[in-house]
Amino acid sequence: MKIAVFSDLHGRIFLALKLVERLQRERNIKIDLILQCGDVGIFPNLDQLDKATLKHAKHDPTELGFHRYFIKPQQGLKALFNKLAADLVCVRGNHEDHEFLNQLEAQTGRPRFAVDCYQRIFICKTGKLQTFQIDDAHINIVGIGRIGLAAHKKISTNQKYIQLYEKAALETLKKHSKVKQEGIDILITHDSPLDFVDKGFGMSEIRDFLMSHQPIYHFFGHTGTPYHLQLFDNNITQSCKIAELTWGKDGLLPYGCMVLIDWQNTFDNQIEVIEDNWLKEYTQESWEYL
Repeated sequence: MKIAVFSDLHGRIFLALKLVERLQRERNIKIDLILQCGDVGIFPNLDQLDKATLKHAKHDPTELGFHRYFIKPQQGLKALFNKLAADLVCVRGNHEDHEFLNQLEAQTGRPRFAVDCYQRIFICKTGKLQTFQIDDAHINIVGIGRIGLAAHKKISTNQKYIQLYEKAALETLKKHSKVKQEGIDILITHDSPLDFVDKGFGMSEIRDFLMSHQPIYHFFGHTGTPYHLQLFDNNITQSCKIAELTWGKDGLLPYGCMVLIDWQNTFDNQIEVIEDNWLKEYTQESWEYL
């Protein structure tokens, strides 16, 4: 099983899909699943843009990619999806239209729900087991969306912060029979674990999850820091900060914005940062035409 991982797309979903398709062609492989660590940039209604997204969109229209490409079917994306077997499975970030996502989440009892017109982009419900079986490879994944409230801030009802029902779902997960028997292989989150990147920042629920369930890999974004792979405090989990999928001052995509996992089982797997030369072709001016 081959899994591509991204974070912080901020509307650049089409770009991520193009990169996956190019990787498949260049290496003659098939990507089975695409994981994404939040700040997808899901804003179907531009009136619901938050201040940060609105500010960035004035200089970079790719921030509005969900509204432009994923509300109404378009031939270019249909053709691209026909070349991809993998769905895009994400967690919520703090820059999403949470009211829109709340409505969709309430309509299904399944562990993830589609958000786009093609039914290929899914949001994981926090604390719900996501199981994928590709040929002989089997993997258990859990997502924790949104961000944690900084230690110096008061309680907030803002939807960008983890909600009480999501905290309850994480507690319930500890009693899940399949989790007890098989364990969790990958955790995807938007925020970092509490105190992991900066003292007093991050989400305590993520830290607690990593200490309790000890997955093989943990992928996250949000912090604005470069790609970094580090052994977590439980001495088992490889915790990986994925770089934001945007262009640097040199006009190129940053190191660590796309990661590939080759997964056979918990004992046979490896992680690779994609840094192939063709990535340099995907500049802010050219990517849409490639």
